[in-house]
Amino acid sequence: MTLDELLLEWSYRSEKGYPSLDNPSDVSILEEILDNLNLPSHDIIKKLKEQEDQEDQETPEKTIDTDGDGIPDSSGGSESYDAVIRRHLKLSDDQPIPKSKNNYPFPGSGGATFNIQVKGDDLKYWKDFWELTPPKEGETEGGTKGVGNGEISLYWLYQHSESGINVQDTRGADNPDLTFDGLGVEVKAYPKHGGKHGLGRFGQDTEQLKMLGVIFGINALSKQFEGAPEGGGRAPKDVNPLTWDGGNLRAAMEEVIQFQSVDLSQLSEIYPIFKQIQENLEFLNSRLGDYKSPEEGARAMALEFIRPKIERKPGPGGFLVNVLINGDCRFWQIDYQKVLDNEDSLNHIKATQGAMGINFEELFS
Repeated sequence: MTLDELLLEWSYRSEKGYPSLDNPSDVSILEEILDNLNLPSHDIIKKLKEQEDQEDQETPEKTIDTDGDGIPDSSGGSESYDAVIRRHLKLSDDQPIPKSKNNYPFPGSGGATFNIQVKGDDLKYWKDFWELTPPKEGETEGGTKGVGNGEISLYWLYQHSESGINVQDTRGADNPDLTFDGLGVEVKAYPKHGGKHGLGRFGQDTEQLKMLGVIFGINALSKQFEGAPEGGGRAPKDVNPLTWDGGNLRAAMEEVIQFQSVDLSQLSEIYPIFKQIQENLEFLNSRLGDYKSPEEGARAMALEFIRPKIERKPGPGGFLVNVLINGDCRFWQIDYQKVLDNEDSLNHIKATQGAMGINFEELFS
């Protein structure tokens, strides 16, 4: 029997269709085959294991410990952020960046909302780096508003530590501020974790604007038929696709549901405008799915409202983090289902003149 025939027989009889010296059953099969061939199974298996161990043993990655503290220098990271830190500390390119003295958790995509508190000596550098920003592209001095307070502090805390997490800066119009092992992390520095915080403008989300236009357009049309309130009271506050709160959205969805009970196809034969309204409602329903109440419809619309922004920054499964200069950091992992399940979610989402505001703690904690 040739060596190829031996391997073929061994593979054929092994559990998984390929042999493994780590599997006792596969080793027993090999011993049986070798015994039948009157070959010294013990010596051959021993040599095979030694050869496999030698092949599997990779050359250890060369590590550098330039500051002699017994901790290898960080690998990966961001050259531009490292350059900012070195320049701030007046370090040359061959001098190491100080490392954080503590490890801080990051659960990754399978994690959940969590807090960290910057500790001890780390807090000194955390505060020192708080307002650092990299220069504009192509320049070596000055700063850019593309990086907010605390972003480089957070980068340093995780990248230059024993955490084993590779932190990159990916800032840009449609990118999260940082990535932790490839997972997006959008950094905010609001003075407290609670309350509604800005998530940016949503003018580029044209489909969402169209959906809101249908909802608040029908709401405005219904209000016209209602007339002025009795007693000459003040007219209701004007709302539109760019300015509304959760209560406005819920009330507008009530009008939408009532409007859909009308036979629009019959009206469209008399007034062509109703055909367009019917088509817009069909588009709205195709996006929101099956909703049975104004509350369900409004929550579905609220999720559609924030989803495109969050899909870009920090991305699905990523984290929003609010950092404070005292080292208190709150990470919220994005979970869309929480928006739908939270009976109070509409009270924590609003739009103000085309800018999005949400309460991270109430929606994602």
